[in-house]
Amino acid sequence: TLRAISGTSATTTVPVDITVTRSTSAVNTALSAFADAYNAAIDEVDTQRGQGAGALGGQFVVSQLVGLLSSISTFSSDGQISGLKGLGLDLKTNGHLTYAAFDFMSADLTGSTGVTSFLGSATGGGFLKNATDILKKIEDSATGLLKTSKTDVTAQITRVTNTIAAKQSKVDALQIRLQNQMAITDALIAAMQQQVSYFSSLFGAQQTANSMYK
Repeated sequence: TLRAISGTSATTTVPVDITVTRSTSAVNTALSAFADAYNAAIDEVDTQRGQGAGALGGQFVVSQLVGLLSSISTFSSDGQISGLKGLGLDLKTNGHLTYAAFDFMSADLTGSTGVTSFLGSATGGGFLKNATDILKKIEDSATGLLKTSKTDVTAQITRVTNTIAAKQSKVDALQIRLQNQMAITDALIAAMQQQVSYFSSLFGAQQTANSMYK
């Protein structure tokens, strides 16, 4: 770029360096939101593990979700920026991501091409393509992990419900048989009591007669 300088007798031009930078606000906001969403997902999965686990405790789907989420946060590239830490996203030992906006702005200022290459796009490779593919594996309405797991759990619940219903029918039938047997037993006991009463009366009468005719 040339700048004209006017004087009293001549006009000259000298070179001027101009640095053009792009706005980082949109990407900065997106990365911050990504960190929050990722941490919320990790926290939700953690409620399904260990002592006091939720409804999915012990289900293989929990381990699968942990693995897929880890594949997002540990994505690496051979470019100028090799991982999320180069964008200010640091993975901590508790599984959470912390975001340092100044680290991202510094990386973008000194190597915007590397940032663009690492991020890529949802269909053209890079981090965004990886994350999009993984989220599809989790959330796809037909073949996603959550959908298939829901189908499996629903089938398990149906099987358990049917088993309980079958067992309950057997219990009900057994209860009816026991009630019928108890009724028959009660009738037999009543008949035996009548017979005991009859023989007691007969024996008593015999004793009375014997005493009278001695």
